Amino acid sequence: MRSIRIAARLAAALTFLAVVNATCAGAQETVRITNIGHGYYAGPLYVAIREKLFEKHGLKADVTFVKGGALVLQSLLSKDADFGVLTYEHVITAAAQGKSLVQIFNITTRPINNMIASGDLMKADANMSLEQKILSLKGKRVGTPSAGGSGEKMLGVLAKQYGLKLPGDIELVYLGADAPAYVGAFQAKMIDAAIPFEPAGAMLEQKKLGGILINLMNGDVEQFRDLVFMGVVTNPDTIKNRPDLVKKVAAVFSEAQGILLDPARGKKIMAEEFPDMSPETNERSYELLAQIWSKDGRMTLEGAKKVYNFLQPPGDKTIEFEKTFTNEFLPSK
Repeated sequence: MRSIRIAARLAAALTFLAVVNATCAGAQETVRITNIGHGYYAGPLYVAIREKLFEKHGLKADVTFVKGGALVLQSLLSKDADFGVLTYEHVITAAAQGKSLVQIFNITTRPINNMIASGDLMKADANMSLEQKILSLKGKRVGTPSAGGSGEKMLGVLAKQYGLKLPGDIELVYLGADAPAYVGAFQAKMIDAAIPFEPAGAMLEQKKLGGILINLMNGDVEQFRDLVFMGVVTNPDTIKNRPDLVKKVAAVFSEAQGILLDPARGKKIMAEEFPDMSPETNERSYELLAQIWSKDGRMTLEGAKKVYNFLQPPGDKTIEFEKTFTNEFLPSK
């Protein structure tokens, strides 16, 4: 009889635990996140998903992948998403037009793009200065992720600096955010150069089709260093009405970034996220991105103004930089 009573109690306990777990699972708050494509740069998002960090903070992540920052921007302005992985360039461009968004976590402190080129163009430009490399793009076809995206904007800045018109002197080819599209375009000789998201450059190198013509990610171009760049962005109404959610999301990305920057863990997770990538390409991609992933997600006024200085976004509204980013929700050190 004693064994029967023990078994009954055990069964009751298991039933109770099942109910508690089901209740907790049901209590998870859904957070809608829009991400630009499936690029390597969004490493902390993939870490957070694979390591179940959202669940750790009582959240259920509903992630949508879209082609181009403009679509992420629109999802935030229309409140179809709670958060977006987006470049700060879009945030201040919207601010200049009177549309408010706020970056709460800085994923990268430099651009996520390098200027890559075909093998023929690389050979011709081997020992050229930055100016000569930019001028060599005249009459060439250059791939970028999307119209008005960060790649096109940075190319426009460099082109203007050295007297080229964009569009006009350079033919733009829009190829989306996915790296394989650029490898295919180089193989088919559809483009001569590109300014895409990594790991496009790493894949191009591995296939011996070309390489990095201008390295923006290692700081070769001073005006693109120490920026507020790719980050986690939300609508001001979300901050006002759901501050606890904002704090949780910032905590998730902060913890994920720490895991990502640990080579022993980060490389393995990224290899799992990109299973079609060779180990060599993953190694190279991680090397390129590790130098620009933010150590703590924090942003500075200087970094924000630096983006404005090179971008000069059109619009008649005065940008209040302190309202376009905040470190308020980051975990205390």
